[in-house]
Amino acid sequence: MNCPRCNAKVAFTKNQCDNCGQDLRAYRRTVSLSNQFYNYALSQAKVRDLSGAIHSLKQSLQFNKLNTNARNLLGLIYYEEGEIVAALSEWVLSKHYQEKGNDADLYIREIQANPNKLEMYNQTVKKYNTALHAAKSGDEDMAIIQLKKVVNLNPKFIRANQLLALLYMKTGKRDNRARAYRLMRNVSKIDVTNTTTLRYLRELSDMKNKSDPAVKAVKIERENAKKASTLPNPEIDVYKTITPYKEERPSIMPFVNVMIGVIIGLAVMYFLVIPHIRSNVASEANKKFQQYSENQAASDGDVSTLTNQNETLQARVDELTQQLEELQGGDSTNLTSIQDNYDALLDAYNSYQSGNKEEAAEKLSAINKDTLASDVAKEFYKTIKNETYSEASKSYFEKGRDAYNGEGEYAGKRDYDKAIELLEKSLNYDKTNTDSLYFLGRCYQQKSDMEKAKEYYNQIIDDYPDSARVSEANRRLRELGE
Repeated sequence: MNCPRCNAKVAFTKNQCDNCGQDLRAYRRTVSLSNQFYNYALSQAKVRDLSGAIHSLKQSLQFNKLNTNARNLLGLIYYEEGEIVAALSEWVLSKHYQEKGNDADLYIREIQANPNKLEMYNQTVKKYNTALHAAKSGDEDMAIIQLKKVVNLNPKFIRANQLLALLYMKTGKRDNRARAYRLMRNVSKIDVTNTTTLRYLRELSDMKNKSDPAVKAVKIERENAKKASTLPNPEIDVYKTITPYKEERPSIMPFVNVMIGVIIGLAVMYFLVIPHIRSNVASEANKKFQQYSENQAASDGDVSTLTNQNETLQARVDELTQQLEELQGGDSTNLTSIQDNYDALLDAYNSYQSGNKEEAAEKLSAINKDTLASDVAKEFYKTIKNETYSEASKSYFEKGRDAYNGEGEYAGKRDYDKAIELLEKSLNYDKTNTDSLYFLGRCYQQKSDMEKAKEYYNQIIDDYPDSARVSEANRRLRELGE
């Protein structure tokens, strides 16, 4: 058994997870109930009580959606009833929950290994939908024709058999009622407890007697049809040849007309079509060359701009380094603190240059701005801050949101405390990040700290009335009784 919180392996008899301390008694009870319903469904399926088995399996999955054995058996029952789409859906879900060692792989491969059979199933579904639409529209004859095809392609398709039987019954003819009774008898062998089938059989109880004239009439009709297919058709025999066929003398004019048409077509292509095609090709080539030239010029401009920015920043670094060396020769009592700040500023610059803006922002936050004596150092600090703080705030917000939703590196477990820690870091770098404020409120609401949650929702509404999160904050406050 796996722990529902940290997914660690735990013995079934354990009352508590050794890894995270989660209480497992209630979870173990639900898993046991799920297994009990699965075992009961298995016994029902063995005696062809498919409807009862489906009900039991759905209850099993309500207690434990990760019970892949129950999901696979449900797919097999759907497959037996001709519900191929429903069966594949269950097996795909089972594969999602258990990727390795899952029998659903075998079932899916068995269906996909035969493209013709898969296409046949696809056609039965389309024809059934067409028949259902025709029946609802009142075109019952068309519906019967389509359903006959469906039943011939997939005799186990219970819903198609039931709909065809219903349409037969609706006609009121005794021979059609006999056909409907025969369909329902065949279907009842697949699922012995299907309530719809049993209700139709009760309506057709007068067809049980095999000596019934209607049943015999259907058999006689089939036999006559077979005999008729072997006898000559008198309607065809009455047609005789009136005059013998006389072959006409060949004429050269059709050939001449064809050749003239071919010549005209070639001429039109040579003088009209080919020049137009060449013109389009040349125009397209010119457009592509012009676009390439524009893109190259833009790239050159970007490279030049980045080079100038790098040179400017390097000049500031050199100047700061020189100031640091001068300070190292002084006698100030705060020299160590000043030197540490300048070192941190240079480290932040190195992280910024390497593209790690989040790390640069963290290093920059440790700097005491007041100890930066020169205007160059302050301007340098401001430049890096503007370039990194916004990115760092966004990055910490995304991590906090993942921790709240149980996604990303926190997949499968929601950690509200970690989410609060990350979202507060996000606000340290950008106090106007209303997304972080909103999710902080959601975290405290989930932790049942309603006062703290209201504080963050109200902060969004009062301080940032134009934010997109205002409507959501108002909705959450209404939930909390504000």
